[in-house]
Amino acid sequence: MTYSQAGFRRYGSPIRNCKKCGMRYADPRIHEIAIEGIPEDIFRISSYVILLIIGALILYRGVCLFGRHQLGVSDAIQWMLPSVFTIGGAVMVVDGIWEIISIVTGLKKKRFDKRREESEQRLADKSYVYMLRDLGYDIPEKYL
Repeated sequence: MTYSQAGFRRYGSPIRNCKKCGMRYADPRIHEIAIEGIPEDIFRISSYVILLIIGALILYRGVCLFGRHQLGVSDAIQWMLPSVFTIGGAVMVVDGIWEIISIVTGLKKKRFDKRREESEQRLADKSYVYMLRDLGYDIPEKYL
């Protein structure tokens, strides 16, 4: 599974300059939203409800571990395991709640609409489009 298949897509201009040699290249991790679109499931609440539930379970487990002595774990690490579980679970819960709220209120759609507008503006520049094409990016005919 690649970085972008896992749902961690970044949007913007994929053109980057190599820090070592200065050559331009198209970064495959960054996508032009006007060309490639966005995954259909990015606005599904069910994915974030699952994140919320898993985060709540991890948070619960972390809280339950406080004050318990784990066999085979040194005293120095005894406090770390519940702390990591509690903090990690709390972050997942907050992120799940934030994503659900942003979908329901339409904030997430507005952010993606803004990114699409920015992408369309970049693609209105023919020199940018031809540079993308020269770097191996598949450009639809309407932008050429």
